[in-house]
Amino acid sequence: MEIELKLLLDQEHNATLMALPLLADHADGAPRRQHLSAHYFDTPDLHLLRHGAGLRVRKEDGLWIQTMKAGGSVQSGLHSRNEWECPVARPWPQLGKLRKLIAKHDDAEPWLDMLAAPELKQRLEALFVVEVERHTWDLDFEGSRIELVLDHGHIERHGRQVSVNEIELELRDGDPSALFSFALELHEHIPLRISNINKAQRGYQLCRETGTEPYRAKALTLDANATVAQALQAILGNCLQHIQNNEQAIIDGDDPETLHQMRVGLRRMRSALKLFDDVAPCPPALADDIAWLGGELGAARDADVLLTDTLPRVQANPGGKNGLMALQQLALDASQTHRRTAAQALLSPRYTQLLLSMGVWMQHLSTDVPDAPLADFAQATLQRLHKRLLKRAARMDDADPASIHSTRIAAKRGRYALEFFHALYREKSARQYLKALAAIQSALGQHNDLVVAEALLLEMAEQHPDALDTISFARGYLQGLQSREAIDLDAIRATLQALRLPRN
Repeated sequence: MEIELKLLLDQEHNATLMALPLLADHADGAPRRQHLSAHYFDTPDLHLLRHGAGLRVRKEDGLWIQTMKAGGSVQSGLHSRNEWECPVARPWPQLGKLRKLIAKHDDAEPWLDMLAAPELKQRLEALFVVEVERHTWDLDFEGSRIELVLDHGHIERHGRQVSVNEIELELRDGDPSALFSFALELHEHIPLRISNINKAQRGYQLCRETGTEPYRAKALTLDANATVAQALQAILGNCLQHIQNNEQAIIDGDDPETLHQMRVGLRRMRSALKLFDDVAPCPPALADDIAWLGGELGAARDADVLLTDTLPRVQANPGGKNGLMALQQLALDASQTHRRTAAQALLSPRYTQLLLSMGVWMQHLSTDVPDAPLADFAQATLQRLHKRLLKRAARMDDADPASIHSTRIAAKRGRYALEFFHALYREKSARQYLKALAAIQSALGQHNDLVVAEALLLEMAEQHPDALDTISFARGYLQGLQSREAIDLDAIRATLQALRLPRN
């Protein structure tokens, strides 16, 4: 199993990295230098990619080496994958030799089945080439052996190229937390970004010429016999995947859904941290960084909702169409400004610090958290959240938007908790409970959108006094809409009173 942390850095910092005393203090000697040329193979219908595998043949020190990486996971930039490699006679895969290697593996069957596809050998073709200059250091850090690699070069397919400039920290022996700890020390000297994709994945993006789509949370399956520590690690890993897989789309694109999904991922993670706070309190500095990111993403999401969901509900008064078009433009400008701010936050050293610190903390959870059974913890947690939801619902008042918002947050936390623990409960009763909470959350969310819109329009009026008449009209229209579409708070309370926790 290969375990490595991938980090991106600007090419201008390469010389600084190579001259760092930090490397000299922990390295066995001077770096080794190689030129590496790797050919990546797959079928025209991307059979290997669809099965979660990558296959390359690379020339190293005059020898051709074939490598297949498959399965595993990525968590806060930490890549854990199965890896098999052996020499081959020419720059082309030898599947027979690969099968013999894989057959020795404990979990060989799915990968052998994948390589047994009809006429796979005949259908393989070279899809792209990775050319890099590599510098390698062998490090001893905190009792762990780490191989640090700096790769600079490009990925090419049919004359099209994307540049590569990255660090790989591979664990040779010791504790994975050492990778994060060393990366934090590097980050104090050089601005770094965590990378959740490898060179093969970037090459496939070049082949497919596709952008990054919104990434939604994947269903989480916990073992009924899992411990609290194991559950927390799995849940946080799931949330981090949800967050990080939307990063690049926010930086490079303008799809509101990618920002929405990243914010949902962060809110899921914050809910998880609250659920486990008594047994695994989040370090204060890390909690501050998470709150900061929540603020950056929240402001951008609120601006998106105003633009795409709320203002389109305002119907123009006679002769007022042009004014509303101008208001839409102001909302678009605000949305784009907030999105750029959110993108800069993701490119900032503070965001990298957050992810690396989270990685260090998560690696220690297995020893720091009591080895208690998850089932008891989950049941007590859901009961506590349900009681809190009932109390907040009882205090809801039409004249107090904060009380309605508070109930919505309680419903959301209860829903997230059951989604995390879903595998421990009977499917039908869990689904009914989730459906009820989702409906309540949606109804209260529409109310909250109008409350947020009021605050944003007031802010816009201060910034653009020339548009005051149009903004005032929109505010009045939305206030009237809120009155006409008032939430039936009594019906929500009745639904919650009748709702029963799922059974395990």
